[in-house]
Amino acid sequence: MIYQQHNDKIAMNTQQAKEINEPEFEAQVLRATPPVLVGFLTGWSKPCQLIEPVLDEVAEACNGKAKIFKVNVDDNPDLGTLYGIQSVPALIYFVNGVVRAKIVGMVSAKAILAKLNSLMPGNSPTNESGRPQ
Repeated sequence: MIYQQHNDKIAMNTQQAKEINEPEFEAQVLRATPPVLVGFLTGWSKPCQLIEPVLDEVAEACNGKAKIFKVNVDDNPDLGTLYGIQSVPALIYFVNGVVRAKIVGMVSAKAILAKLNSLMPGNSPTNESGRPQ
């Protein structure tokens, strides 16, 4: 399991979703060993602004067992095109450099973490709703 739920609020976020750009994408995402979640976002979208703290919460809960990144598709249009981003926010889950799942729109930290847990080696696969296939 990637995370453990905790009811205590952490006073200061020590782990946050890191913003990356096209030059870093291959090394940080495609060559990564742990599962990777990439949030494809824009600065002008209200749903994107709302999901950014959720991604930080997910990064904190994962505690390094999965990598959480943000990509601004306005600044990195080639990545947006490559991964078929037509609506934001779009969350893409990578395992060993391969796209394993995609969620478009606002989603809770609990749902994001459930999907990440399902992608860990040894766990059964789930569909995009988070239900077992």
